Amino acid sequence: MNSKPYSFITALLAVLFFVQLASAESRPNIVLVMVDDMGWSSIGCYGGMVETPTIDRLAKNGVRFNQFYNGARCCPTRATLMTGLHPHQVGIGHMTLPVKSAVDPKPGEATSGFALLEADRSDVPASYQGWLNIDIPTLPEMLKASGYATYMTGKWHLASEQSETWPLQRGFDRFYGHLAGTSHFFVPANLHRGNQRIQAEGERYYITDAISEQAIEYLKVHDKTKDAEPFFLYLAYNAPHFPLQCMPEDYEKYTGRYMEGWDALRAQRLAKQKRMGIVPESTQLAPRPENIPAWDRLRAEKQVEMDGIMATYAAMIDRVDQNLGKLVSHLEASGELDNTLILFLSDNGGEAESGAFGRFDYADLGKYGSGGNKYGKGWASLSNTPFREYKHYAHQGGVQSPLIAHWPKGISSKLNNRILEQPSYLPDLVETCLDIGAASRPERKNGKSVPKGEGVSLVKTLKGNSSNVHEKPFFIEHEGNRIARDGNWKLVSYYDKRWELYDLDGDRSESNDLAKRHPEIVKRLNQAYVNWAKRSGVVDWEVAKDFNVYDAIKRKAGK
Repeated sequence: MNSKPYSFITALLAVLFFVQLASAESRPNIVLVMVDDMGWSSIGCYGGMVETPTIDRLAKNGVRFNQFYNGARCCPTRATLMTGLHPHQVGIGHMTLPVKSAVDPKPGEATSGFALLEADRSDVPASYQGWLNIDIPTLPEMLKASGYATYMTGKWHLASEQSETWPLQRGFDRFYGHLAGTSHFFVPANLHRGNQRIQAEGERYYITDAISEQAIEYLKVHDKTKDAEPFFLYLAYNAPHFPLQCMPEDYEKYTGRYMEGWDALRAQRLAKQKRMGIVPESTQLAPRPENIPAWDRLRAEKQVEMDGIMATYAAMIDRVDQNLGKLVSHLEASGELDNTLILFLSDNGGEAESGAFGRFDYADLGKYGSGGNKYGKGWASLSNTPFREYKHYAHQGGVQSPLIAHWPKGISSKLNNRILEQPSYLPDLVETCLDIGAASRPERKNGKSVPKGEGVSLVKTLKGNSSNVHEKPFFIEHEGNRIARDGNWKLVSYYDKRWELYDLDGDRSESNDLAKRHPEIVKRLNQAYVNWAKRSGVVDWEVAKDFNVYDAIKRKAGK
């Protein structure tokens, strides 16, 4: 007599099991692609001159954001991208410990000694310790718990000398790349496969090619062994971060293209961006800084040299696009492209740490195995068109990033090629991945409470919802440079200067400071920033600058 109820319950459980299974199988794969130190307007679909057909295709068949914010610098951005929390909340309030040899190794040599250890930071506040806190769950850890296979290739830049801070121990099933903040492109000295330090191998090795090929290989193995599981791939390119080193054939492609110079090309680029609808018609070109000379005042020989260094930078981005083309082709061939969310962004704006002309020897450019170091503030101004400032800073040139989302099954074709205006920032990407991956953030890890995520899922926005992503202000701080963004208003300052206020609906280049005209808005957003900073572990830069890892290295060397 109990067989019917039992049969009913069994059948119901079976139905629920198959519904859950179908739901799991329908979850999208996630490919998170990040380039390094690439200015906002470098690629074609944001007005740039570099030929990026694959990236442009993703934008045409997906959506572009034109008010998306990064963390102003390499490792703070990565800390947020891997956790959905502000960098100070996870131990990267400034920078990471430099994972490199105490003595310069020979080219390509695997290393085991470190210049700065965790013990050297024992008296530093946890928010500035210099490595990703192991008590904070990472995005791959959370997705893995939800049934995703997790892979990473490229630049980690969140580690200390302790292997517990390395990718395999932070949620990735497979890893190939470098732990340090930068890498030689031909003979990387900090290269790892999993936890094993290795040397680069192969004829004409180039790390952009290598990490791309390894990523595709991981996916091929996944297709054969775990095809029923969705995957998360984090492809973190070092390009076009210094040292500027490209393949000779790509260099030849771009030499001569930048001879018009940064003044003419900036004006042309802004006009193109307006035609594309990337920026409002009212946008003005940020003035060329005084320490950048007018292009037409340079000697002809200097113009040729500067064209060469910019050709190197462009060639590095071109190579990224070539390799992304191979990845997209693999996803098409395996039938995975339509149900894969591909996100493409840059970790910060163009870098300008070396004066107007950069650091390089012209004779080294375009040769396999060599290249330049940095490309200079003149070209960074072009890369960041039409914005003010650069990497490190909280003005638009430092913190605004291109963001492309491509997901045919999840983004309506009616939105294809659409430019999304809603302001958003890095924590939103983590919440988006957790949302579509049916994953959750645990309340505790290693016996300690886990902060709630700081972002908002962009899934509704990707489905066509035009309302604001954020109803409350959001904040960014790096080296005392800071913002509070609330709707159309952006409160921003340098670390040692007063607040500036801009209405970004019509003033994307931050040309018209409205702080004196709207003191009530400044007061309101300043108080909101102070509350956030206290909650997040931000220390005033006048104090926190004593915690920076570079001074710690100098002090240790002095001892």
